[in-house]
Amino acid sequence: MIASRLAATLALGAILTGPAHAGTSLVIDASSGAVLSSENANQAWRPASTTKMMTIYLALKAVREGRLGLETAIPVSKLAASQPRVKVYARPGQEITLDNALRIMMVKSANDIAYVVAEGVGGDVPTFVAMMNAEAQRLGMRDTRFVNPNGWDHPDQQTSARDLAILAMALMHDFSQYSDYWGTSAVQLGKQVMPNTNGLVGRYSGIGGMKTGFTCASGFNVVATASRGGRTLIAVVLGSLSGTDRTVQAAQLLDAGFASWGGTGYSVASMPPSGTRAPNICDDVRHRGGGVALADDADVSGPIAAGVSHGDANSPDGGRFAIFNAQPAPQASGSVATRSPRGRVVLGPRAEAIPVQVSFGRSPGSASAPLAANATAQPTSRVARGTPTIEPEAPVAAGLALPPTRRTASSNGAIPRGATAFAPASAPVQPSSDAFESGPLRLQGSVQSGAANAASLRPGAAAGIKTAPRNARPDKAQAAKTQPAKAQPLKTPPARTLPAKPKPSQAAVKPPAAKPAAGAKAKPANDA
Repeated sequence: MIASRLAATLALGAILTGPAHAGTSLVIDASSGAVLSSENANQAWRPASTTKMMTIYLALKAVREGRLGLETAIPVSKLAASQPRVKVYARPGQEITLDNALRIMMVKSANDIAYVVAEGVGGDVPTFVAMMNAEAQRLGMRDTRFVNPNGWDHPDQQTSARDLAILAMALMHDFSQYSDYWGTSAVQLGKQVMPNTNGLVGRYSGIGGMKTGFTCASGFNVVATASRGGRTLIAVVLGSLSGTDRTVQAAQLLDAGFASWGGTGYSVASMPPSGTRAPNICDDVRHRGGGVALADDADVSGPIAAGVSHGDANSPDGGRFAIFNAQPAPQASGSVATRSPRGRVVLGPRAEAIPVQVSFGRSPGSASAPLAANATAQPTSRVARGTPTIEPEAPVAAGLALPPTRRTASSNGAIPRGATAFAPASAPVQPSSDAFESGPLRLQGSVQSGAANAASLRPGAAAGIKTAPRNARPDKAQAAKTQPAKAQPLKTPPARTLPAKPKPSQAAVKPPAAKPAAGAKAKPANDA
């Protein structure tokens, strides 16, 4: 039923759209790589958001290797939050699991979330971009060069229909169990329902999904997969002038591929690289759009459910998202694409689907999932995540954070190198370097056992020590001499002693005081 409707619609679309734009396209068999049809398939082209196919490939590869988990919580950086739309307006400091990030990135084509994934996998964007280019070379994508992980237009970022078909084959072969990421009809973030930017999802019989892309310079791109009669095909369309054009053209190519059992006689891997530069078709896109370049997520016909309510600017999301009412989609009118009152070809309604719920924040499994690459560089993240964990009543084992190492003075509880907390402020003392190599801390110039002598002490300290004679019993006088010198008290003025009172018999007799001679000074008394 759907196939018959599509056939009639495609015939209508071929008449209404007129001559095809000189873009590039390719259809291959997904299992063998045999080329079924090709048009400038090795011409370099700007990938736009089809770049995110490599982003999800590297993310799933990290999951397979155990470096990340689908429930790994990835923090949102300021760089990620600053990416241009299409986006979901993630805020710096928020966290999102890899699972939710991949769904939003592949369905909504959110540029900010693509950067979140890139930093979670590679630690930072330059490292991740290097990983993208290395993987492209490994897969044999010889006309591809990546500059960023979300496909934002850059003159040096390019690919080809051939290379994107190879990447699609690698995704389907290496990560077939994750095909739901690129085949989901819609996701719901809070109240916002976001349909898949791939217009074939929910409209084309046997569609498996994959990824779209759009910038003004690249035009409208799509990589689509579909399965019928035990066969799976991959169609690549680059450089369409509208989202409807790319959807109709991809459907035409898939239909022609399923109707044909022959081929060109060569495989996609055997196609040579072109060595060309990607063109800029922004002028053509603006001309087709009436002077305005449409967005990649603009699907003006066929939302998940009928009745689009355009967001109010005062709504919590600032009116950035259209809110789709949760009501059943209307029945199809009998064709997948129709002519609008203005004469444009528009897509029909999608099949009814229940959006997949996504959200920001951690999941119950995030606490035990591996840390994101950009979270390991943040010391507080290990504390917040509880990694490493010390069990109750368990000893703190050596090598908790690092593997066991040779014991040092600091690990034995000695004073660490460079400590001056116990040194005099006027004369800081630094222990010798060998005191920190191993074992207990050794004192520089210390008194060794059995070798105490006057020379081992500070200058002036030996003055109060005299050697005692062996086998001799000191007398009291000698013992008094050998007693250690007492600490001298603080000097105070001497107290004057009063003369002894004379006896009563002597009190009456007073000797006459001698008068000093003239010019002579009086001498002090001896009892003074």
